[in-house]
Order: sequence, then C-alpha cells, then structure tokens
Amino acid sequence: MNGSGLATVAAVHLGATWFMVGLIWTIHVVHYPLFSLVAEPYQPFQEAHMARITRLLVLPWGVETVTAIALVMLTTGAERSLALLGLGLLVAVVLVTGLLAAPIHGRLVAHFDAGLHDRLLRVDLIRTVLWTGRGAVALLLVL
Repeated sequence: MNGSGLATVAAVHLGATWFMVGLIWTIHVVHYPLFSLVAEPYQPFQEAHMARITRLLVLPWGVETVTAIALVMLTTGAERSLALLGLGLLVAVVLVTGLLAAPIHGRLVAHFDAGLHDRLLRVDLIRTVLWTGRGAVALLLVL
C-alpha cells in the first residue's frame, strides 16, 4: 500500500477512535451516573440502554478494530510500535468490557443495585482512560 493508502487508513482509524473516545466520556460523565435516578421497574431501562448503546457503537468500534489491525500490518519501525500499543489498548478495552462491564450490566437488568452501579462506574473509568490513551496513540500515528 502506498503512503496515501496508509494515511487514509490512519485517518479513518483516528475518526473512529475519537468517536469512541467521545462516546465513552459521554457515557462515563453523563449517562452512567444517571442510572441511579431511574425509578423501578429498572429492568426495561437497563435492557433498552444495552440494546441502544450496542447499536450505536457496533459500526465505529468495528471500524476502529479493523483499522487498528490494518495499521499494525501496514506500518514499520516506530509507527508499528505505536500501532501495536494502540492495538494492545484496544484488547484491554475489549477485556475490561467483556469480563467486567458486560457482566455488571447483565446483573443490573434484574434491578438497580447501588453497589453494582458504583462498581460499573469504577470499571468504566478504566475503559475511559484506556480509550483516551487509544485516542492519543491514534493522533500520534496521524501526526
């Protein structure tokens, strides 16, 4: 792939990554804290949240993942090191989401639990920091 092709992949990656950074910060600062204000029955809210957020993030997260892998394959030297760091951060996000955040959401479906909600906020802070780091790496790759 020529330099302009790599630049295009990096630019698409940057856009998808920063969409996800903005989304995770919105979720962390605005959306998740509001969970505690939802009255019972809580289950319809939690189920709707999970369905809607999934529909919103599937495409940009997929694009972010595909372009992160492509950047590892298309770069060399210091750029490859950055691309590998970014991919490692993405793997960490996936692990935190799948092993920690998703099970908490699953447990919150039954009813609101303040302890689980606090745990979700702490877990989400980890994802927020990881994704913000990904955003910085994506920006460095473009620069």
